[in-house]
Amino acid sequence: MGERLDRINRLLRNHKSRASYIRAKLAVLVPAQIRATRLKSENPPMPYQRDLAREAEMHQSRISMFETPGAANITLDTLAKLAAALRVGVIVKLVPFHEMLQWEDSFSPDSFNVLPRLDQDTRFLSPTFSAINQTIGAAGPWLYTGNIGAAEPENEVPVGQIARKPAAPERQEHAMSASYSIGGR
Repeated sequence: MGERLDRINRLLRNHKSRASYIRAKLAVLVPAQIRATRLKSENPPMPYQRDLAREAEMHQSRISMFETPGAANITLDTLAKLAAALRVGVIVKLVPFHEMLQWEDSFSPDSFNVLPRLDQDTRFLSPTFSAINQTIGAAGPWLYTGNIGAAEPENEVPVGQIARKPAAPERQEHAMSASYSIGGR
């Protein structure tokens, strides 16, 4: 118990200790996820590092480094390339320390699998309005106003062009001052 309290005190007092601690967690968890996801890939199958290297247009030695805990610092750009090759998404979010530790404690490379992959992800390929509002709603007080896959051409929103508007005032806990439209209408 004394060692844990010492660690907590260091984390509370020292920025460098906190940064080092977070880096150490990332240096273990990210490589384990990459390896587990590669090994469980079915379309295309990637039983070997060279298979992921070919998909990500990288050298096999880099994949080896990225799958080895602490061997390499992975940039967000590189992580995006690896995720694209594995046909999965990436979420990077800031969380309380206890949530980070809880996720780490529950992580197991044997049971970790990202399913469905892109080609089978029906919630991504054919989203429903409620799924879109849930997904977009998580990003802020916004409601989806477009119509993906509408029968009437004048109501269609081209893929990747989602119009958003602020939600009703009662749903806005944190007011935002501007609305926007991507590929707008």
